[in-house]
Amino acid sequence: MHLQNNRFKHFSYCLRFGGVLILTALIAGLGGILLHEFLDLIEYLVFGHGETSTTQAVSTKQFILIVLAGIISAILWCFLQRKNRQIISVKSQMQAENPASKMPKLWIHLTNIFLQVASVGAGSPIGKEGAPRELGALGAGRVSDYLKLTLQDRKLAIACGASAGLAAVYQVPVASIFFAFETLGLGISVLNLISVSVTTILASIVAGVVISDAPLYETAQVTLDVKTTLLAMFLVVLISPIAQLFRRLTQKAQAQKTTDHNVLWCLPLTFLLLASLSLIFPEILGNGAALAQAVFDGVTVQYAAVIVVVKAFVVLLTLKNGAYGGTLTPSFSMGAVLGFLGAVLCSQIFPTISLASAMLIGSSVFLAITMNAPLTAVGLVVSFTGQKLQALPVLLIAVALAIVIKKLIEYIERKIYVNPYRSQTRRNRR
Repeated sequence: MHLQNNRFKHFSYCLRFGGVLILTALIAGLGGILLHEFLDLIEYLVFGHGETSTTQAVSTKQFILIVLAGIISAILWCFLQRKNRQIISVKSQMQAENPASKMPKLWIHLTNIFLQVASVGAGSPIGKEGAPRELGALGAGRVSDYLKLTLQDRKLAIACGASAGLAAVYQVPVASIFFAFETLGLGISVLNLISVSVTTILASIVAGVVISDAPLYETAQVTLDVKTTLLAMFLVVLISPIAQLFRRLTQKAQAQKTTDHNVLWCLPLTFLLLASLSLIFPEILGNGAALAQAVFDGVTVQYAAVIVVVKAFVVLLTLKNGAYGGTLTPSFSMGAVLGFLGAVLCSQIFPTISLASAMLIGSSVFLAITMNAPLTAVGLVVSFTGQKLQALPVLLIAVALAIVIKKLIEYIERKIYVNPYRSQTRRNRR
């Protein structure tokens, strides 16, 4: 009888765990649709069109609305973080020693999620991918608590929810599976792989009822030949240090994010500067889709060299001065610009190289380093641009080499910044 009770309890728990995964996928999928439609609504209100990769000149009305969006965002983010209220990241929720220690307040996090999307829709230059990830994780945590999962399985469900949210909004289930293991640090096991796969694929199917799985960008295919492989190696050496610098600056900006009352003036001024710069560089507005497509369609070398610096600057400034969001699509677009510039340099030696291949290699390398997730980066680039299997060898070689260079840069940084300190400590002890 005791054995039967144990088996029943085990079977009952398995049903609850499976129910959590299915409900998490449904929340992420339906939430992805809701956020997608909400983003379209905001973009229609501000720019007169839904999410698009085409670029148009900024009108006086749009200029005012962008600045107004900065003011409203500042007020709301200041209010959300008053009196020691915290916006808890997905990783922090996963690292919690017990659910109560990192339990996100529902109204705070839902407001933050929709505010992220609204600010991007109104022109904020950072990525929108943080919102669907947080919504999926929020739903997973609540459902896990309701169905009384263990702490370990609750953490797994939160990782599944975040990955499912990413898969739903961008229709990238394969890349989202890699994301759970590479970026969220989920341990590799059969259970984890099945759980993440089920939630991401199901969420993608649910959201696919409304969100198209067509490629986000129109570009040529990556060519597979010796010339492109050599080009990839050159681009990796050129772009990797820049990507690592951007990663460091992003981490510093987010660590020093303005969360007190100073956000009330910092963020509006940032949006005022953003709106002013967009009069000259309209492609900097939004999460980077317009910039990436502009480069794929063709821009001058001088314009590309300037706009990649401007985009990086406004992204960092926006994150530092109080906005919440991601850097996925901005990194994709900046990598494409750097790939284009690198290809222009190489064209003096190889005049027939593929600019499209160079740009996609640049995007893969930049994403691999900023996300610290090489397989996720390749999966995103392939999905975003509709690449075929022939693109994989070149892109995989590029991201593998990029990670090696990243590790080398980090090793040199440790030697420069850590060893002198240790040497000074030894001298002091003597």
